[in-house]
Amino acid sequence: MSQLLRQTDHFQLFLFTTDPAVVKKAVSAGVDGIIVDWENQGKKLRQENFDTQINFDTYDDLCRVRDVTPEGKLICRINGFSGEHTLKEVEMALQAGADEIFLPMVRNVDEARRTFDMIAGRTGFSILIETASALECMSELSQLALRRAYIGLNDLHIQQNSKNIFVPLMNDTAVNVRQHFKVPLGAGGVTYPPSGMPIASKYLINEYARLGIDFSFLRRTFIRDHAQHSMEHMVHHIRESYDAAARRSGEEVAADYQKFRQLVDSWTTNPAHI
Repeated sequence: MSQLLRQTDHFQLFLFTTDPAVVKKAVSAGVDGIIVDWENQGKKLRQENFDTQINFDTYDDLCRVRDVTPEGKLICRINGFSGEHTLKEVEMALQAGADEIFLPMVRNVDEARRTFDMIAGRTGFSILIETASALECMSELSQLALRRAYIGLNDLHIQQNSKNIFVPLMNDTAVNVRQHFKVPLGAGGVTYPPSGMPIASKYLINEYARLGIDFSFLRRTFIRDHAQHSMEHMVHHIRESYDAAARRSGEEVAADYQKFRQLVDSWTTNPAHI
């Protein structure tokens, strides 16, 4: 088990939504950013039989969310790199006023560098580390002028054929990514700490603190949990849980890691895993 130094004093949270009313609530509750998600090309095929979320957000969604999102807080996740459509998507995201563009499924440095050149400094640029080939060129990727990087556990565990999405947090994948990237690094998702199935969010937050993860996405269960709790309450307790996890002793970190490992080893979401 590796333990890395805490990287941040403010654990950042980002929410996927196209609902202006939800955006206003989330921003008021202290959520750090709103993500409009255009990524869907090829996603259904590669994630078939996996319990994942696929969004079909549009240009109009991005424009509508822009109208109610404070400057600096609007992110657009475009589709994975393609010589046919990436430039068009970059220009559309910029026209709609995105403060940051996320490029998913990065396979090599050339894809990331070409997208960065298309943006040409007009907005922030970030990438998702979620392919086996991206793990092989992290030294080069980490030299790019990125706003942030994010470990995409869903696709990464499919590519690694691990038994569930949390194995990359235990097999040194996340440790290696953290050691390469100096920019803010995100991973996985979180919700209200006592909630989350089959692993409660508090156990994931413990691991994010251990690994030096700076931010996370609010899971789809966050919106469901909002039926019982205010967003302010949930955001406060997520950050409070992260802060408490960052203050643990070495013995407490080791004990919590073993508990997390037992939980992860107890189930599988991968129908292809042997």
